[in-house]
Amino acid sequence: MKELIDQFHTLFDNFQKDKEEPKESVALSTRTYYLEDTHKVRNGETVRIEIGRRRHIADIIDIERKGYEGLTPWGYSALETDMLRSNKSLYFIVYHKQTPIAFLGSRLENRDIHITNVAVIPDWQMQGIGKYLLEQLVHVAKVEHATSLSLEVRVSNVKAQALYSKMGFETIRLKKNYYHGDNEDALDMQFPIPENVNVIDEE
Repeated sequence: MKELIDQFHTLFDNFQKDKEEPKESVALSTRTYYLEDTHKVRNGETVRIEIGRRRHIADIIDIERKGYEGLTPWGYSALETDMLRSNKSLYFIVYHKQTPIAFLGSRLENRDIHITNVAVIPDWQMQGIGKYLLEQLVHVAKVEHATSLSLEVRVSNVKAQALYSKMGFETIRLKKNYYHGDNEDALDMQFPIPENVNVIDEE
């Protein structure tokens, strides 16, 4: 009988330990099982959203090349380090059938989710995909009890600035010489997570 009681206590202690395990010890990317897998965009097509894994890195680089005129701001090693070696990173990759068409990279930093990169290939722009990815990230932020989303955007990228402003992002400050290579300035923008709204308001 004593042996059975000891076994019960051991099981109970292990159960309590699992319950008390800090959330941060489990990768953010594995805590997003509640997100939608597919989404219908403005042209009527259905796209598929996947959570970033190692096998997605080549597709992300392909999206970068198409979206940034052949440039790859984040190379393979940088993406591998950020995506696979950090429990706080989360990437969304969007596919139309088997073609990668968009991605978003983010990182949970205290109570803010910082968007490190977002890109949609030219043929799929103006379909609401970027907006939808941000809405998904707002959902994650609410589940994770984050209070804001943040990002940097080039001062010359007025199109992106207009979209972010329309969705509720506010300019916090100017970051001088922020971008490597051309030293272009960036706007630091932030979106406060609404307490009683599940997603960003529709356009």
